[in-house]
Parts: sequence; C-alpha cells; structure tokens
Amino acid sequence: MDIFFPDWLSLLVINKIYQSAWLLATYRLIKLVLRLTTNTTELSRLCGTAAKGARHMAEAMERGGYEREKYALAEESEPKPGIVMVKGFEVQVPVDLVFRIDRSILYSKQLMLERRELESKTCELDDVTKEILIKKRFPSFGSSRTLSAQFLHASLGRIADSYRLVGEINSRVNTKYDSSNKAHERKLMEVDLFTSRAHYAALWNAVMPNEKLESRNTLQWQEIGFQGKNPATDFRGMGMLGLDDLLYYARTYPDSAQNVLRSSRHSVSWYPFAISGIHITKFAVQTLRTRQLQYFLFQYGTTKDVYHEFYCYLYHTFNDFWTSHENLTAMDFEEKFRQFKIQVEQELLARQVVTLGEMEVREQEFGRKVKIG
Repeated sequence: MDIFFPDWLSLLVINKIYQSAWLLATYRLIKLVLRLTTNTTELSRLCGTAAKGARHMAEAMERGGYEREKYALAEESEPKPGIVMVKGFEVQVPVDLVFRIDRSILYSKQLMLERRELESKTCELDDVTKEILIKKRFPSFGSSRTLSAQFLHASLGRIADSYRLVGEINSRVNTKYDSSNKAHERKLMEVDLFTSRAHYAALWNAVMPNEKLESRNTLQWQEIGFQGKNPATDFRGMGMLGLDDLLYYARTYPDSAQNVLRSSRHSVSWYPFAISGIHITKFAVQTLRTRQLQYFLFQYGTTKDVYHEFYCYLYHTFNDFWTSHENLTAMDFEEKFRQFKIQVEQELLARQVVTLGEMEVREQEFGRKVKIG
C-alpha cells in the first residue's frame, strides 16, 4: 500500500534548492525559523507527516473492511525492507519521503557522521537511526517505537542500500578485464564440452546471433563497434562494468539492442556500438556517484539490475536522440553525446526517467490506442 507524499513539482523545487548556493542558504534559514518556532526539525516533520498520512489510510482501509496481513510481526522481528506496519496493514514507505530524507542528510552538517556510517559497508542501521532520532528531536525523546521513527528507519535502510550499490558498481569499474581470468573470459567465451573448442559466444552471440565468430582475436569485433582485434583492451576505462552493461542490454532487450546496432552501422550516420556503450556506462556511473540517480533507484530498487535497467534506458534513448538528427557523422558524436547527457540530467530532475521495460509497455499501449483511434 503506497501513501502519497509531496507532488513531483515540490520535489523539483527541492532539487533546485539543493543545486543553488543562495537558495540553499535561504532554505536553511527557513528551516531554522521553523525549528525555533515549532521546536521540530525537517526530518521529524517529514516522518511525522508520513506517519499521519499512513494512519489515516490504515483507518480508512479498516473501515472499508480490507483484510489485514495474515501474519503479525513480533516486536523483535525484522520488518520487510521499505515496509512499515500500521494497524496491521503493510505500508510502503513513499519514494518521495526516502528521497527527501536522503537530500536532507546529504546536506546536513549535523549529520555528517551518520552519513559516513550509512556509506560504510558495516553500517549499523539501528545505531544510526537512534542517533538521528535524538539529534533531530523526534517525538517521545527520540523513541524508536513511534511510527515516525519506523518511517525514518525504513527510509535509512533504502539509503544505506543505495550507498552499497555505489560500492558494488565502483568495484566492477575497478575490476580490470583480465584475459587470464576465466570468469572474465566467460563473458566473451563459452567452451564446447564435447570438443573442448572455445566459442566466443557470450557477448558476440547476444549481439550477432546469426554470425559465427572465427576466433578470440579477430577483426570481426569491429563489426559491433570495438576498435581492434581484441575487445578486452576497450574495457580498460570502465573495467568489467562496461562488459556487464553491454551484455545485460543485449540479453534483456534483444530487439532494442539489435535496432541500436543497425542504427550504429548506418553508412553515413554511424557510430561505434560497443565503444559508445562504454561511454554510456561512464555517464551512468557518473549519475550514480553524484546521486542524481537516487529517485530512480528509490522508485525501482537499489540493486545492480536496476542500475543496468537505467543503462538500457540510456542506450535506447541515446539512439533515438542520435537518429532524430539528420546528416550526422562520427565527428558529431562528442557534441551530440554532451547534449544528450544534459537532456537526461533534466529528465532525472523532472522524474521522467523510467526503466526501458516500462517505456516499451507505454509505447505498445500508445500504439494500440493510435491503431484503435
């Protein structure tokens, strides 16, 4: 059960505030006035509003005869991630709430230690929650039993997960492709158990299913946008993540990937498919590290697969952006990619970015409506 929090326009304004030094200073002054006049803090107000809304919704569902969850959580049991129990009903913590708390902690001087703890691989979530409850003057002297505290705890769990994801992605970037590493080679190669002959199948077959790869080092790799005979050398910039992203895209969205590959091999407006994919990996990682991707992650999940979904969205929409311009050549790639990145950053601010799967569903529904009309 989702509960509604601030609308998208409010969140857009909040984003603008945090991007401007003088707006941020003004916002902090307003928060100071509110703290002095109401004896509350921004975090306590945010969680208090969420708790109040959850109670009202649970009461409405109770009056409507909705069935409560069939199980009861013991006081010492672990709640589900992102879930708060309210009057026996499961309430999904609002994405907007998690995002606002994340922004607040990110720019809080008072919570620098707590933010570092959230970034830690060994984060003790209960301890961080207790510290914030006390510092930010939550009700009942910072008691962890209040509904406001439960919303804070659940939100902090999502935020900590996002930091863990950054660490996981950075680890893949820092893992350089090693041709002597069998696990790495399997991304490009599979072994025929009957003949013991190597088939460079993983990436190649996903992208070029109807053409056989002759050997490990071959100019055929240039057909899918690598620079030379050995594709491993092109992954140096973004490590194994560049290969992970390309392989996920080609396997998960084969129709889209094939369409992009065809566009990239245009006789005039061509661009290198694989190398461009690695550029897109670099941009995707940049948005993750700078926390521009936070709302998307809180909306769809703080997992590596969700990051890959964002990558797929980027490559699909980049190709649409590229093909929407006429008479482009490879010499235009740098400038057009710069323009594309600006467009995506604006879309992230406006909450317009979705997974590629969701985009395809929307396009299919639109196509059906047009056909019926």
